[in-house]
Amino acid sequence: MSEQSLHIRRLTHPSAQELETLARYDRDIFGDTGLRPYDLGLMTRAGVVLLAYLGDELVGGCQLMRVADMPEVMWVVGFYIRPEWRSCGLGRQFLTAVVRWLPSLGVTGLMLTVDSENEAARALYESFGFSWLEEVPEFYGRGRDRHLMKLEFNSVGSGE
Repeated sequence: MSEQSLHIRRLTHPSAQELETLARYDRDIFGDTGLRPYDLGLMTRAGVVLLAYLGDELVGGCQLMRVADMPEVMWVVGFYIRPEWRSCGLGRQFLTAVVRWLPSLGVTGLMLTVDSENEAARALYESFGFSWLEEVPEFYGRGRDRHLMKLEFNSVGSGE
């Protein structure tokens, strides 16, 4: 990995090309549950889309929306580091930057789901202080069970 530092940008007014590129990355990571350009366009206006860069290279993305019944909590719709940039510590750096930035929006916690077979993601979230809440059968449809996890920012310890 280069010596460049990771920098984060909030995407608010994306071009059609940006939406298509991000949708392609999302599908590459999440398969058919990845967000489409339409979804990402809506997320940039009604939620939060954060992009992680090393220099000019887009290395990761994060989409967030508020939880209606707990507006101080945001739901992580998607969080990823592109495959060619994994195993470099960028996931931890990106998640740390997200957690440090969100209190400026009045956010005190995050919720997310993770595939039980995605050991790398689960390990990152657990080491960061996310706690397991429950197994949600068929969260994304038949055969797509997920682990529901939550992070309360006052419990962030080893993640920073």
